[in-house]
Amino acid sequence: MDYYAEPDPDPQPPSPRRGGSGLMIAAIVVLVLAAGGGAFAVVSSLTGNSTGEHSSSQPTPAAPTQPASSVPAATTTAPASHTPTASPSASKTASTVAMSPSASASHAAARVRTLLEHYFAAINAHNYAAYSSLLDAQMQQNNPQSKFASGYATTRDSAEKITSIADTGAGGVAATVTFTSHQNPADSINNSSCTAWTITLYLQPQDGSYVIGVPPAGYRSVHQDCS
Repeated sequence: MDYYAEPDPDPQPPSPRRGGSGLMIAAIVVLVLAAGGGAFAVVSSLTGNSTGEHSSSQPTPAAPTQPASSVPAATTTAPASHTPTASPSASKTASTVAMSPSASASHAAARVRTLLEHYFAAINAHNYAAYSSLLDAQMQQNNPQSKFASGYATTRDSAEKITSIADTGAGGVAATVTFTSHQNPADSINNSSCTAWTITLYLQPQDGSYVIGVPPAGYRSVHQDCS
């Protein structure tokens, strides 16, 4: 049996019970008149029990309540957060690679600067995947991840400047760059914590941009201690 089943909404007691109760009350009233106030408490008690039984058997239906889910809660709506949208000029990262006036005059200046920014950013972040993506197929073979890791493990480059851009034919250019590298002395080419470099990157056109190609035979970089 389910003890939590809802009761009959309006139960009606049997008629014989209601009539018998009325005769009993009438007899008690006669006794009250005969016996005086001593029986009044008994009459009151019996009358109260009868009234309580009747009211419990005929409950007054409660006013229907609206489901809680349908009652709108009094809430304060917080204002929607607004993230300012950066202007196109503010969203651009400032260039970290400077250019000489003669290099800036080259038709390839913008593309060369973009590649060099990515090149130095990849080295400073020690990100081989980004670094390798800037090399052509032959340079990727010549510069595996193990070589990149041993060569740039503690390197941090700065003060980069493109000093010249020269055409090399077939759409390629040679970009000469000066910069300073800081590293653990044991990892440097000259046992120094600071090295001033001048290098030339030989760039080949690819997909509207450039990749770094193999330098010509006999090429050598220039470096000196600056610590």
